[in-house]
Amino acid sequence: MLASGTHYVDLRWPFPALAGWSWQGIEIVGAEPGPHLAIVAGIHVNETSSIEATLRLQSLFDPARLRGRVSLLPLANMPAVPRWSQYVCPLDDKNINFSFPGKADGTFSEALAYALLNEWAADADCLVDLHGGDLCEEVSHFSISQRIGDAEFDARNLAIAQCFDAELIVQLDPSHLDAPGRSCTGRAARRQHAAFAEAGKLGLVEESNVLFHAEGVLRLARLLGMIDSAPAHRRAPILLDRYLWVPAPDAAFYRYRVRPGDKVAKGTMIAEGVDMRNQKVAEVIAPSDGYILWTLTHALVNRDQFIVGLGVEGANPHPERSLAAA
Repeated sequence: MLASGTHYVDLRWPFPALAGWSWQGIEIVGAEPGPHLAIVAGIHVNETSSIEATLRLQSLFDPARLRGRVSLLPLANMPAVPRWSQYVCPLDDKNINFSFPGKADGTFSEALAYALLNEWAADADCLVDLHGGDLCEEVSHFSISQRIGDAEFDARNLAIAQCFDAELIVQLDPSHLDAPGRSCTGRAARRQHAAFAEAGKLGLVEESNVLFHAEGVLRLARLLGMIDSAPAHRRAPILLDRYLWVPAPDAAFYRYRVRPGDKVAKGTMIAEGVDMRNQKVAEVIAPSDGYILWTLTHALVNRDQFIVGLGVEGANPHPERSLAAA
């Protein structure tokens, strides 16, 4: 059992696909007993604002005033670092973000997802997974809450998501529990709580995005009773219950008409695609009223590549389409 203070630990897990790999973890142990909060970033290595926030949290938690334990893992997708791989782990070309709950005997991404849930954060009162802003995307300040259909559990997960000063909160339908998905979905399937937050753009470290992540974690620690104070909220979020992935209808050079956070009406043109003669060949149209969660930022987009994430209010929750991105 670790003494009160900050400890740097070498993390290794006994699963075949992870042999030879190690991760640097940080354990901040409080002077008094209390909850266990686990924070991971770098599942997508270009989402640097979330990585920076996790690095800063080492100095934002004072062990002398902390009740419980904070576990930090700033960089999860180690194989992606040399190539700055977008979205996927280059060892198996899978997106760790959509690999939870994982498999002990699976590929690297599956085994790492399994290790995070079953080894590193197995006893955590809450797992926090920080994301947002890969090399070709711009992301609004939003968070995700996974619902399971139990009113008490779902209300607690929503309260956790609300710790982040989000513009938008997407409450995923319980149907997501039936397939591999995000860490928050993998945790919810085990009736364990999790936070999932997105903010960032273009692989940049930007202060507003760093603070979104770091301050959200501090509010969550206060909610759990681990610290006595945290930064105040600055806005109230809009609650959404569908997450739609909008594809490009054709390969083209796209000019975007919307920004993350924008409200759009069904039928709104989101982007216009032109060919190399500068002739319009495609339009991306909003399939529903909603709010822009994220957009791609690169103008050259392939046919059927997802170009926008759209959050939708209202009834009839609809499972999002799966993909190896975001």
